[in-house]
Amino acid sequence: MKKTKIDWCDCTVNPVVGCKNSCKYCYGERINTRFHIIKDWKCPQFFPERLKEFESKTPKSVFIDSMSDIGTWSDEWLDAVVEAMYKNQQHWYLALTKTSIRVLMDRLWKYTLKYGKAAPLYIGKSITTQEQADVLFKNGDITDFLSIEPILEPIDMTEAICTTATVIIGAETGNRKGKVIPQKAWVDDIVRLADKHGIKVFMKGSLRGIMGESFRQDKLAWDKRA
Repeated sequence: MKKTKIDWCDCTVNPVVGCKNSCKYCYGERINTRFHIIKDWKCPQFFPERLKEFESKTPKSVFIDSMSDIGTWSDEWLDAVVEAMYKNQQHWYLALTKTSIRVLMDRLWKYTLKYGKAAPLYIGKSITTQEQADVLFKNGDITDFLSIEPILEPIDMTEAICTTATVIIGAETGNRKGKVIPQKAWVDDIVRLADKHGIKVFMKGSLRGIMGESFRQDKLAWDKRA
């Protein structure tokens, strides 16, 4: 398992590389462009041999799609990865998607029936704009955590905040032309709303300089360390 600089998990394992979402700020695509992991980023590929990394005995929080979007995986890929999770339940698995949480949960339901319990997986919804927050509320998606990274504009989360238990917020990284530098007020508004509803807040290190003394990282549900 690869140790990661992503500060809300311990490590990453990417059984799938590539994504069809075409986000202009995507760091995964930048990494692929640099290291040529797959030929065409928009044509994801499955690397089943990477599932052996789940067999590591030391419990960890494992982010499984930092280089893809679990909601766009084929049924065959999802089957293989989820079966490997059930066989290695010493870890806490994490995934993010821009697709419908409800549709993804429907796809995972057969494993709950098979094993008598939900997959050992925390599923997060990724949003960056007001339009995406509005869609989240409209779809009635309920998610384990919400990732607002990068936050690209002020977002009114009044309607959508109660769809989650944890909010992760981060600034855009890298040197993209037109890179958005978030304002402190954008984050403060989300934090005030989260605190009102008892929702945990975790700010990524990319916000430390912007937030100053207001920077905070609440303990996450999948962080089992003392």
